[in-house]
Amino acid sequence: MRTLLSLLALALALTACMPRKDGDGIPPVANPDPAHNSRNSLDWAGVYEGVLPCANCPGIQTRLTLNRDETFELSTLYLDRDKAPRIVRGRFSWQPSGNAITLDAQHGGQQFMVGEGRLAQLEAGAAPVWPQQPNRVLKFVASADQAGMQRTLESYRWTLTSATAAQGQRIEGLPAGVGRPIVFSFAEGRLNIEGGCNRTFGGYQIEGGSRLKVGRMASTLMACEPAAMKIDATLSELLAEPAKLELAPGAEPGLRLVTPVGATLSFKGQMTPEARYGPPTRVFLEVAAQTAACNNPLSGANACIQVRERRFDAQGLVVGTPGAWQPFYDPIEGYTHQPGVSNVLRLKRFERGASASGPQFVYVLDLVVESKTVSR
Repeated sequence: MRTLLSLLALALALTACMPRKDGDGIPPVANPDPAHNSRNSLDWAGVYEGVLPCANCPGIQTRLTLNRDETFELSTLYLDRDKAPRIVRGRFSWQPSGNAITLDAQHGGQQFMVGEGRLAQLEAGAAPVWPQQPNRVLKFVASADQAGMQRTLESYRWTLTSATAAQGQRIEGLPAGVGRPIVFSFAEGRLNIEGGCNRTFGGYQIEGGSRLKVGRMASTLMACEPAAMKIDATLSELLAEPAKLELAPGAEPGLRLVTPVGATLSFKGQMTPEARYGPPTRVFLEVAAQTAACNNPLSGANACIQVRERRFDAQGLVVGTPGAWQPFYDPIEGYTHQPGVSNVLRLKRFERGASASGPQFVYVLDLVVESKTVSR
């Protein structure tokens, strides 16, 4: 009996010493050592993703990037209502324990527990110790170096300047003509390609910090002249396998993609308005078919497009009555007015800031919602 009791006591002692696992299968830290906390012991800088709980929706698709300089980027998308993610940027601070962070007050002061390969959103009053609720955990998906490369890719629109095969000969049809440039745009883990016949899009990943892997691509379904259709087919073939990715810094940075068969695509970067001005406001403007006489104080032109604001609900249905037509003086990047054609435009409106000279806002075409020809 004494031997049996001794064995039971030993088993209980060993069980007590074994680390428990939380819902992620990662051992929690019961008594963290102040000298070895998450801040100074973990490679915490990087990108974390997951779906966080929501009181009145299926969940919030969340992507939080933590940079080594203690800045962050937070992307949130409400799964049942948002068509595009909301992105905010700011600074975070470490809590005294060194095991949790707080986003700046401008962005709600959210708190996250920092662990090995994960973050956990802390509820108000919750202790910053593991385990945390599994539905509040964001998983690590990319390192700081990968995040930095991704941030560079997503901060620019990349225009194809040359395309050569393994022996240095030009790839037929690439790049396209001057009036129809081929442009790669990266945003929120997705690649968008324009300039051929159809707009092509799909997910992408950076593997090993230096290889671009493009997932299965989808596209619009327009029919075009054979040369434009060939551009789409050629690009899809070139991107079918992961390509070596090289970035050259500068005011107009360069991007090179080298495929496994030795083909090289070279691009020139132009900073996106989001990178330059911050998150935009989405607005809808209806553009009248005909211009009207005006005195444009910005350009000196004597003819302006006429616009009126339109409103739509979350389901895309018209809300309210359009206002009066007004002359519109600001340029709209990506939009060229055709006389006799009326359009409803979805625009990104960026605020230039009080210190900037010129117009207060920058307008960028996001989508042509409606288009119709109007006879005089």
